[in-house]
Amino acid sequence: MQVVSAREFRSNQGKFLTAARGGQSLLLTSRYGTFKITPVTEDDTLTSRICSGMKEAKMMREGKLKGYSLEEALNEL
Repeated sequence: MQVVSAREFRSNQGKFLTAARGGQSLLLTSRYGTFKITPVTEDDTLTSRICSGMKEAKMMREGKLKGYSLEEALNEL
């Protein structure tokens, strides 16, 4: 696992993103906290959730699915 500062990451983004894409664990530290940099793959649940949400939004636009208000969406969280 490699730990890098935000400044170092900004200076060498390509190098660090390539390493993360290759499977190396990368921790980014900054005054806002510590973050783990990992690539998003097709197998990630986040990717499938985004795709599902996009399909749902399209169905709402087409009138095939009832839309809901922002307040209703926030209440689901």
